[in-house]
Amino acid sequence: MKFGRALREVVRFEILYKLFILCLVNPVMREIYQTYISSVGVSFNAQIVGIFLNLKGAFIFLLLFFTAAFLIFFELSVVVRIVALCRAGAPFRLRTVMKTALWSLGALRGPGVVPAALYYVLFLPVVQTGYINALVPGVTIPEFIFDEMRRTPPLGQIGMVLLYVLLYGTFLALLFVPVRMALQRERFGAAAKSGFACWKRIGLTGALQVLAVLLLWLAAATEIARFWRRNPLENSDFDGNFLKFLVYSEAFRKDLVYWALMAVLFAAGMTAFLYVALRHLSPDAGAVLHPDWQADNAALVQIAVRKLRKLWARVRAALGKKRWKAAAGAVCLFLAAYLVLNCWLPPLRHAPVSIGHRGCNAAIENTVEAVLAADAAGMDYAEIDVQLTADGVPVVFHDTGLSRLSDASGSLADYTWDALQAVTLRDEYAHPGETAKIPSLEMVLQAAQAAPNDIGLLIELKGDALRQEQLAEAVLRLVEQYDFGGRAMFMSLDYYSVMLLHAAHPEWWVGYCVFGSVGDIDDSIWRYNIDFLAVEENMVTNRLVTQAREHGLPTYVWSVNDNEKMLQYMEMGAVGIISDWTDTRAVVDAFNAAHSGVEYAGRDEAPAQDTARLQ
Repeated sequence: MKFGRALREVVRFEILYKLFILCLVNPVMREIYQTYISSVGVSFNAQIVGIFLNLKGAFIFLLLFFTAAFLIFFELSVVVRIVALCRAGAPFRLRTVMKTALWSLGALRGPGVVPAALYYVLFLPVVQTGYINALVPGVTIPEFIFDEMRRTPPLGQIGMVLLYVLLYGTFLALLFVPVRMALQRERFGAAAKSGFACWKRIGLTGALQVLAVLLLWLAAATEIARFWRRNPLENSDFDGNFLKFLVYSEAFRKDLVYWALMAVLFAAGMTAFLYVALRHLSPDAGAVLHPDWQADNAALVQIAVRKLRKLWARVRAALGKKRWKAAAGAVCLFLAAYLVLNCWLPPLRHAPVSIGHRGCNAAIENTVEAVLAADAAGMDYAEIDVQLTADGVPVVFHDTGLSRLSDASGSLADYTWDALQAVTLRDEYAHPGETAKIPSLEMVLQAAQAAPNDIGLLIELKGDALRQEQLAEAVLRLVEQYDFGGRAMFMSLDYYSVMLLHAAHPEWWVGYCVFGSVGDIDDSIWRYNIDFLAVEENMVTNRLVTQAREHGLPTYVWSVNDNEKMLQYMEMGAVGIISDWTDTRAVVDAFNAAHSGVEYAGRDEAPAQDTARLQ
């Protein structure tokens, strides 16, 4: 069966290419990238934009970006050729297809290489339909962006719909671009134009069949996502810590099986899609399957092949000698000892805790009612956002502007405390018909102090660049006044604010909040004087959590509103789940009960009030 053969050959190639990417390409590209990042310093949050705005940074970025584009296009070109050859019933060898696929790289030339690189490296991995590659299998838009859009009806929801319409509309318009570039060696612009013509050429029947395969792909992906809601493994998980993850990460062992199954399913889906598409594009699509390697090109290839064969023969001969066998055995023993010694991980600092995001979703966010609802649900902490009014009063509110949750306009920082008392909060998206007032930090501290279940507060400082010290001093003053340091944790996206708090009270539990970084977060952040790390869930990987654990830093994840992902992050080693949902309490309790035999390092420097809860 032609399709069966195509499927076998594509899966075989994808396995080999994934190994090539994971074992060789990824480490080399990562080393180049990290060498540059380390030379200028890893940047976090708002500082990530400008790190490549210099000549050296731009050169490194463009080098890696276009290298990725060439590697992805080569992979897809091989897959397209395999399917086309199998459809034609032509005999071939995989290495021959790979060699002739190099000819297709000529399509990535001229000005069109820029949009082509954006298409292959960013656009297709975002869509994740039809074409899948090993180097950048997926690009995920951070969930907190969609969360903010959902919280801003109706414009936010309209924006989400328009985003998906634009995304998939563009995808369909450019659907045949990889086929045209791979088989006809057309440049991106020409391939886009001829791709439009392909829709007309395949006719209504062909178009319906192609769309049916893509819709089946989306339906299957949606159903799988409903069943398996956990985040997939990333390429960074397959590094020198692979064995450590395998031993210590309960999540990694589960997700590795899922990763392998999905790799095969995606390869099968891509094969089926291309098989149907090429059926209606032939014979035009198959016109150039075996381009001639002539003159100097052929001579250079033959010379390179001969040299590689001679090198391989020498390696095999050397390994056949006893002294080389002894040396290889010694190296293997050394590597085994190294792996065993480096597999040890220190115990986690404390058992996982549940933290309500902006209070919790049972009331309008960042209000006294939301904090008390989190306490009633048994949450360990309620996270709140604190910023200053125009007259220096610390209030609990997330946005810089008031328009999303009220009829007022302008920035909160332009209002005095008295003026804010006239502002009525509404959230028609989550709490239709309910109203509330913006509370001061003092009001929330009083409510938490009197709460029956002794809920703690995770206070996030959201001061602007000009009033960081003023906000930190105001928070310090109130927390000291109410003697609440023993039931509070503190964090900020701004490290300077964190430093101010830690300098004043080294015994307080102070952390750094991160939503993005340029470079591996572990390369510099471990030198920060912090007690924990709070990261946006899009950043959570086995590597990050393991590195944090090795440096004695608990990892808290925000904002997780899916029970399966909560479980996944705790299995990785995260010990704080920040969520809108009060159901988090039950998920964390169930996880702790199932892992009751785990020993924790304890949090001796933490206030005694929290010790029983966190150990």
